[in-house]
Amino acid sequence: LVQISSALGICPARMQRRILTVLGLLAGVLVGTAEAFVPPQSLRPVIEAADSSDVGQKELGGLPDATGTSDRTAVSSPLPGWARAALAALAVLAAVAAPRSAHAESNVNVFFGQGCFWHVQHELVKKEASSLQRQGPAFTALAGYAGGTKVGDGGRVCYHNMAMAPDYGQMGHTEVVNVSVPESKVGDFAKDYFDAAAKYPFGRADPQDRGGEYRSAIGLPGGVDGPLFKQVEEANAGRLKLLKGQGNDADTVGTKNVWVYDSDKFPFYQGEVYHQFHDDMLEKYGRDYKNLKKVMLQEGTLKQGQCPEMGF
Repeated sequence: LVQISSALGICPARMQRRILTVLGLLAGVLVGTAEAFVPPQSLRPVIEAADSSDVGQKELGGLPDATGTSDRTAVSSPLPGWARAALAALAVLAAVAAPRSAHAESNVNVFFGQGCFWHVQHELVKKEASSLQRQGPAFTALAGYAGGTKVGDGGRVCYHNMAMAPDYGQMGHTEVVNVSVPESKVGDFAKDYFDAAAKYPFGRADPQDRGGEYRSAIGLPGGVDGPLFKQVEEANAGRLKLLKGQGNDADTVGTKNVWVYDSDKFPFYQGEVYHQFHDDMLEKYGRDYKNLKKVMLQEGTLKQGQCPEMGF
C-alpha cells in the first residue's frame, strides 16, 4: 500500500480511506443486485458448495431450469451463498483497514511558547480556524504553563499573585499555549511558529519581558527523541537552534535558542480563566475572539482551576 500510494503521490492514510470507500460501494452494489443476478449453469456446483445452509434449488431462486427458462418468483429469498461470502470478505477487509486509518488521523497535544502567551494563543486560534476549519467550541488552544521541575500543593501552577499561591516562575515554568492537532499537522503548526520567531531581532517575541518565564519553548510527546520531532526539525529548516529541555531552563532572549520539551515529562498546566483569549499588551482583539472564553467554559474545554483569578 505504501509503495502504491507513493507512486501515485497519495499519502497511505488517504489511500486507505479511498479503498474503504470503494469496498463500501461494492458491498452496496452486491446487496442491491444479488437477487437480480442469474449465475450461469456452470456455476451451480460452486454456488451449492458455498451455501453452508444447503438450501434447495427453489430456495436459491432465479436459476434456469432444464428448458432454459428462469424462475424469478423467489425475489424475497435470502441472499445466495456466493453473495454472502463476498460480503463477509468485504467486511473482514474493512475491519482490518479501518483501525489503521483512524489511528493515522489521531490528534496530539503540543504546546508553543514565545514571550507572553496572550499573542501566542491568538495566533494558534487563527491557525486552528484556517488550517483545521475549527470554530466556536471546537477550538483547543489554551494558555498555561509548562517546562518547570516542580508543582505546588494540589498540583497547582499559578500566575504571579499576592495570595501566596504556587508561582509558575519560581517553579521553573514558562508561558505556553497548548493545542490539539492531527499528528500530520504538527509540522504545519511548527512552521508558522518558526516563521514568526525567525523574524524577531531579539530571538523571540516580547524582549521587554525578561526571565525564564518567557523563554521560547515547544512541547510534544517524546521531545527531541519522539516520533514527531522530525516534523519540527523540517519546519525549522535550520533557522533556530533546537535544544533538549531539561526543566527550569534559561531565557532565550538575545539568542536563536528554542527549548524542546518532552510533554510526557513536562506536561502542560492550564492557566487561569482570566488569561484566556486576552488582548495582547499592544494589540486589541475582537469581541468574537474574547467571547470564546465563555463558549469554552460552557463547553467544559476551559476549566475553572484553584489558582487566584485576578481578572485584569
